[in-house]
Amino acid sequence: MYSGANNHKTIVSRDALLHCMVFGEAEGDALLFLHGNSEELDIFDSQIDYFSKSYRVVAIDTRGHGQSTRGTEPFTFDTFARDLFAVMDALGIEKAHLVGFSDGAIAALHAAIMHSERILSMVLLGANYNPRGLTWIPFISIRLVYAWLWVASLFVKSRRLQREIWGLMVYQPNLTIEEIGRIRVPALVITGENDMVSQRQNDGICRAIAGSKRLVVPGGDHFWMFKQPDVLNNTIMDFLNK
Repeated sequence: MYSGANNHKTIVSRDALLHCMVFGEAEGDALLFLHGNSEELDIFDSQIDYFSKSYRVVAIDTRGHGQSTRGTEPFTFDTFARDLFAVMDALGIEKAHLVGFSDGAIAALHAAIMHSERILSMVLLGANYNPRGLTWIPFISIRLVYAWLWVASLFVKSRRLQREIWGLMVYQPNLTIEEIGRIRVPALVITGENDMVSQRQNDGICRAIAGSKRLVVPGGDHFWMFKQPDVLNNTIMDFLNK
């Protein structure tokens, strides 16, 4: 959707090159968008257009996704969180609001555990804090696909990164409620009513982060926000305004 050369940035984060796009008010608060597993930053096109009128918006391709390189560091959410701070440092952003979807929400949790002082607030869309935080059918389905990718990657080199990305959902994250409870950041924890992530785990995240808010979207699945972008935008803006 956005093709302006000046909007594209390539940022060095230790062993990887991270692609991101920057829009909006240079003097406004920074608002960073973090996508989910196997996705790219363009899933947030509707949010970029809406929030860039009021905020300095940064959307990031997670390492190994989109136009960002894989690098050689361990493929973990701690690595992704350090990448996030590398982007912030390179763009001169001391503190930022975070909006994370699925794996992006997990990366936001890891970032807030590392450096709560650099996070102004978080909107967590469809997070889980360990692999058991998936509902039963997705839990089994993801493992079946991962098993197929494991076999395929033995014969097709291009499947190896895909296997590694998919493996994030099989083996990670591995956070505890005690770790999440150390976060001191205003948070809005959102799931769809029919989400593939556990409502119980998201209730636990909300209880653990002091002062956080909880929202369950009636009839929504894991991807509800992309079917109702205006609802998501208004929900995030209401939260930020408060």
